[in-house]
Amino acid sequence: MKRFTKNLLLLGLVLAVASPLSAADEKKKKKKRQPNLAAQTIKRFAKAELTDEQQAKVKELAAAHAPKINAARQKAALSAEQKAARSKALKDNKAAGKKGKEARAAVEAASKLTEAQKAAMAETRKASAAYNAAVVALLSAEQKQKQGIKAPKKGKKKKDSQ
Repeated sequence: MKRFTKNLLLLGLVLAVASPLSAADEKKKKKKRQPNLAAQTIKRFAKAELTDEQQAKVKELAAAHAPKINAARQKAALSAEQKAARSKALKDNKAAGKKGKEARAAVEAASKLTEAQKAAMAETRKASAAYNAAVVALLSAEQKQKQGIKAPKKGKKKKDSQ
């Protein structure tokens, strides 16, 4: 009887210690940390075969631009519903072949953004565009071609009406 009680007590003690540890492991598995901006950019420009010097400059640019981009995203403060609706709208747009302003309008309509959120999203787009332009400026013409980046379209000049 004493042996049974000892074993039962030992089993209870083992379970008491092991269960919080396994719960902590599950939390770590659930929370996936997104790679930083520099890592995402280097991965995105893999076809361009960035040199070590260019990768270092991308990291510097990311360090400079990431706070601005993240601050703008925080201002937008999208709810979980809005993020899900936005994600679904992006997928639908891709399937439908929508691009540019038409796609952005569909995403904004689906997300049901407030005016403040729309302004913050526009700020996020501007900050991201500035970062992307700075990264593209680092690439040589050959790298741009490998990556599939086309030269920007020249806008039509408006004639002065007299």
